[in-house]
Amino acid sequence: MAILGIDLGTQTIKAALLEPDGKVLGLAKKAQKVDSPHPGWAQQQPKLWWQRIKESIQILIKQFNTLPEIKGICVCGQMHGPVGLDKNGMITTEWTQIWSDKRSEEVCKEIRKKYNEQELAKITGNPITTGWPGVKVSWIKQNQPKIYDKSKWFLVPKDFINFKLTGKFYTDPSEASGTYLYDTSTNDYSNEMGKILGIDITKFAKITDSYEIIGEIKSEVAKELGLPNNVPVLTGGGDFIVSLLGLGLIRSDSAVDMTGTSTLFVVKRKEPILNPGIQNLRHVINGWTPFTMLDCGGLSMTWCRDFLNSVKEEEFPYEEMIKMASKIDIGSEGLLFYPYLLGERRPENVLARGSFFGITLNHQAAHFARSIMEGVSFAIGKDAQLFKEAGVDIDEVFCVGGGTNNKLLYNIKANVMNIPQIIINEPEASLRGNALLAAYGLKIIDDIEKTAKIEDSKKEVIFPNETAVKKYRVLQNDFMKMYNHLLGYWKI
Repeated sequence: MAILGIDLGTQTIKAALLEPDGKVLGLAKKAQKVDSPHPGWAQQQPKLWWQRIKESIQILIKQFNTLPEIKGICVCGQMHGPVGLDKNGMITTEWTQIWSDKRSEEVCKEIRKKYNEQELAKITGNPITTGWPGVKVSWIKQNQPKIYDKSKWFLVPKDFINFKLTGKFYTDPSEASGTYLYDTSTNDYSNEMGKILGIDITKFAKITDSYEIIGEIKSEVAKELGLPNNVPVLTGGGDFIVSLLGLGLIRSDSAVDMTGTSTLFVVKRKEPILNPGIQNLRHVINGWTPFTMLDCGGLSMTWCRDFLNSVKEEEFPYEEMIKMASKIDIGSEGLLFYPYLLGERRPENVLARGSFFGITLNHQAAHFARSIMEGVSFAIGKDAQLFKEAGVDIDEVFCVGGGTNNKLLYNIKANVMNIPQIIINEPEASLRGNALLAAYGLKIIDDIEKTAKIEDSKKEVIFPNETAVKKYRVLQNDFMKMYNHLLGYWKI
């Protein structure tokens, strides 16, 4: 038997058949891009998500001569992007704001002027940022009132896919807790926050556990995709939190670096950490996942590779970029990279852009490549210090995501943070998490935490180097001077 897992990523959509313990039996992928028509905007088309997911499933199924018995379907996905649907289930937001879109900063500024943000954080567990769907929907109401009025529902990406599969409207705690409409004391939507944002909370889907069955696949969809009828569909969760489960990282105070398009620095706690620089989401099983986010963690490396491609006729491999960066000394001969190409969730820095500082006539492409890796590492080092100041004792960082293929990057991070980086060889953590949620919800397994644990043989540890740590400590201070100097430079 198998679980069909779907991961709606920002750059890659995946569909896989997995055993209940998360072992991948077959996998198919489709790439996609982010549209950015204006500075600070980031959007995608939900109709293309659905089309690519269908194509991925069809490609996946063709890999099997005999299809395993599919016991359930579980979806995770990029978080926070509100897809509008009318009363007939038709998309109203043709271009949907995704998690990294910053156009709603004016809404955030208005709320900060009218209300005490610290008091609101006592309700929501979070600072106000442009990332939250409630804020994005408030922007839609103010700037696209016809779309707002026409929309009966606003669903985040994976809940939109669940709707396409089942016709049902549900969400889970990991997503609901990130709406800025959530009340941490009741674990439900807050009427007060709805009034503050000026939006109707009934337009948001009912909350149910990530491992609950919400319905069955519609017969016409099953036929189109070549799947059996009546397969149960589970609620699922936000991609990075489902990944935490898939990595077996469920103990309190464990720190996780998740580098794909973005870089998330995450810890697990029983309760939220109320700090203006830290955001909090419910875990898909229990507790909370306080985190910080660098929108262009992995995307900074992608930008560098694409830049090199633009001046070279043949494809420039990541491996070559890493190799040339490794030949450059620590500090890139004074070149500093400011890695906020898509801004930052910090209020003073929402519309920031990427920059290089300290360019001299001696700097060549290799210096820029290493400087990008160092700038990303300094940004995460800043966030790690924020957690330490909040009382979180971090003695190791578990690392996952496509970025872990770049061992130079994690060598730099180990030295910047002076903390060992544990590389976990679990390339499909989100899909594994989907399988575990489904197997638990379907009562195929009875101890999800025990089943989720990953053997030590799948781990590689990168330790700090004392000499490098001393050098990077000085450079981290230089980065912080640059960072603090630029806060508020880019404005609406």
